[in-house]
Amino acid sequence: MNTNDKKQFRNSAAWKNFRLMKFAEQKTDPVTGSKLTSKANLHHLDTNPEQYTDISDPSHFVLLNYETHSVLHFLYGDAKRRLDWRKRLDVLRELCERMDDITA
Repeated sequence: MNTNDKKQFRNSAAWKNFRLMKFAEQKTDPVTGSKLTSKANLHHLDTNPEQYTDISDPSHFVLLNYETHSVLHFLYGDAKRRLDWRKRLDVLRELCERMDDITA
């Protein structure tokens, strides 16, 4: 599925209704705890391109604010550049802990 196909799907009534349903269920970004904005991204947890239009299981999607969504994709990588996200999260935790130590 190419970028145009994805855009066309996101403009469909099915996607828009599904997104509204998710907004009714979820009010906060699960990572930051901040209130979701109207521009929140409905993130596909299944990154297989052939599953992009499958909205049959709402648990395969999560609303994320823009920043969280960007960080998640950056840490997880993509099909061409799959990162070791576990290691990246360990490093991120270490940096936050160092910031706590230095700031305290």
